[in-house]
Amino acid sequence: MIETEFDIGALHLAALDNQGGNKVIIGLHGYLDNAESLRLLAPYLQSHRFVAIDLAGHGRSSHRAQGTHYNQADYLQDLYALIESQKWDEVILLGHSLGGILATLFASLFPEKVTAVISIDACGPLTESEETTAKQMRESIISRHAKSRNKLQIVDLEEAVKARCKISDIPEEHARSILSRNLTQDAGGHCFWSSDPKLRTKSSLRLTEKQAESLMRAIVCPVLFIGASNSFKNLESVFPERKGWFLNAQYEQLVGGHHIHMENTDDVGLIIRNFVEQL
Repeated sequence: MIETEFDIGALHLAALDNQGGNKVIIGLHGYLDNAESLRLLAPYLQSHRFVAIDLAGHGRSSHRAQGTHYNQADYLQDLYALIESQKWDEVILLGHSLGGILATLFASLFPEKVTAVISIDACGPLTESEETTAKQMRESIISRHAKSRNKLQIVDLEEAVKARCKISDIPEEHARSILSRNLTQDAGGHCFWSSDPKLRTKSSLRLTEKQAESLMRAIVCPVLFIGASNSFKNLESVFPERKGWFLNAQYEQLVGGHHIHMENTDDVGLIIRNFVEQL
């Protein structure tokens, strides 16, 4: 995988690219992760062009302009701009967690552009009931106001790794590789976050369950869902409830945690390769 970047208007998206041929597979990482989290899957996709991007505000990609924030619809806008700028007729979307949600949402909105979706430890959008609307909007405004006053702080990578491992089931080596791409250094060797602090704010408003169902029913391509046995996402319970939303979906569950594609790469990679080769 080599470093590359794509200019999409006011933003540039950093990416890792295997420079392969055949079908284009776009990798979309999870919340607060980056393209590095998908690098381990590259050997299983050598027969295709695999491009794992850093979403806006993550890794080495541009931040959104001052005074703006991060909404799921904006990531979909970026993905549309990327595909249009590269004149990719049809793509396969491979996403983990947030990336998996984005992949299914994009496939529902632009079915003519997506050949297939691979969603790792995510089964469609996260939802909230209508009754929580005021609470969601209030908490979002407060969190965004608080982050707008954040100051640049020096980051100790090893302390950041320990903190990440305390709140997730990710092994230290994998946390370190992801967090390293989210850091930048000054001339004195001090580390700072290159990822945008505004990413750590709350969403303005989540979809309702009916809205999510309506969107997912619009997907026409095959979808592969991969769940993790020890993940807080509990896809083994979510998928049976949502299976009827999808025209052509299959589910595979493997042993591991939320970052199962890093923890159990060989099993995940082989399932993905077989799925892609059968398209």
